[in-house]
Amino acid sequence: MEERGEVRKKILHIITRSDWTGAQKVLYGIVYGLKENYSDQFEVEVAAGKENGMLFEELDKVGVKYHVVENLVREINPVKDLKAYFEIKKLIKQGNYDIVHAHSSKAGFLARIAAKKCGVKKVIYTYHGFWGIEQYRGIKKSLLIWAERFAARYSDYLVFLCNREKEKAEKYRIGNPSQYVIIPNAILPIGNIQKGKLRRELGIPDHVKIVGNVARLDRPKNPMRFLQVAEKVVQERDDVIFVWIGGSIVEDFYAKQVQQYLDERPWLKEKVKILGFRKDAIELMADFDVFLLTSDNEGMPLVVLEAQQLGIPVVSTDVGCVGEMIDSVYSKKEDLALNLLKILNENDYVSHRYKEIYDRFIENHISIYRK
Repeated sequence: MEERGEVRKKILHIITRSDWTGAQKVLYGIVYGLKENYSDQFEVEVAAGKENGMLFEELDKVGVKYHVVENLVREINPVKDLKAYFEIKKLIKQGNYDIVHAHSSKAGFLARIAAKKCGVKKVIYTYHGFWGIEQYRGIKKSLLIWAERFAARYSDYLVFLCNREKEKAEKYRIGNPSQYVIIPNAILPIGNIQKGKLRRELGIPDHVKIVGNVARLDRPKNPMRFLQVAEKVVQERDDVIFVWIGGSIVEDFYAKQVQQYLDERPWLKEKVKILGFRKDAIELMADFDVFLLTSDNEGMPLVVLEAQQLGIPVVSTDVGCVGEMIDSVYSKKEDLALNLLKILNENDYVSHRYKEIYDRFIENHISIYRK
């Protein structure tokens, strides 16, 4: 216990959307750890935009107070963004928080400035990857880099998921090394999950191998590469089914692209299943023999951590922090297919001790909250 005695530090975590994807799950993991193990020292609350509310449902289950920021949206909208800034500022003033910890680009920009303007002693921002910048070129990219440099002035700590992400901040001249902290992601230990749910649902026999991914159907996740790898693999082995779990959140352009690709290849259509978004994805994943990540851009994907914890080998493109999470990553779809075939032939993977990794993840955050 610190010198403040019985007075707990108040922490506000804030994120743009309230859906249930990677960054939201990381936020939840931190909040859950604080609530369960450090509630005598920290009082934690969460704020987010109202799209689509699934994060709020999970927070309700564990009794964490949350605030809906009505005008906080993912898309750039000057009117809504200005309103959201004043909503956030009002919330921070009323909440009298000691620490504001922001996640995701829009909330990160608005909340850091608002927090410092309100006199918050410690402002933290976690970078969940650099896709928000790297998806663009030219003047738009330059403006976004400038915005991150500007917001970094209102930050006490900039948290990166791995060394590679920190190096990107250095390259873009965002913040300075005295602000940098590396905290690799972790997930709550997964309970005992019974295998068989996915196989039963899709009628897949035990002798057939399942290669899967859990991701949104959008550009950074590159579902088309997933199909191209599947096409190469099933030409070599007939006993493999590819399963993609996840649908479109922002637009359905890539869902249409995937459907068109499969319609043009009826023989492949029998070997690829697209299930859409599923809240029980972790239970379905338990039946994967190999996890195939085909993204163009990631931070430190939680699905890789989930796969590892379930004892599922991972084949991945060289994106984000993945190269620091698994032994080998690949740039070409041909290499992804070759390594996938190699693992399908061997299948000798051992999972790690994830309770210790999660505990360390929480302790690393506690250390910067206490500084």
